[in-house]
Amino acid sequence: MFECISSNLPLEALGIWLLLTGVIGFFAMGIDKSRAIYGEWRISEKRLFTMALVGGFWGVVLASVLFHHKSSKLSFLLVVYGITTLWFFLLSRIGFLGCFLSSITPR
Repeated sequence: MFECISSNLPLEALGIWLLLTGVIGFFAMGIDKSRAIYGEWRISEKRLFTMALVGGFWGVVLASVLFHHKSSKLSFLLVVYGITTLWFFLLSRIGFLGCFLSSITPR
């Protein structure tokens, strides 16, 4: 599994980066949701957008759906899904997306 990624050092490094930043983005959204519930200091949207932009897009999107956090705020969703679209385009252009999808789909 993931032979085409593990045989290519830049793609492997990118995969690890996306995994780490996605996990950080996911937890940041979870922390922000918890703080919103308790009326505490919040993580700024600018910081959440930055997390998505540097590669944590999937964690931010997943947490938004699972925690129902900022899921009704259209301006937030437009920016985050725009960043996600940009990432998908870039990942497909460099071959990462096709390689990843071919590794996880059954044959």
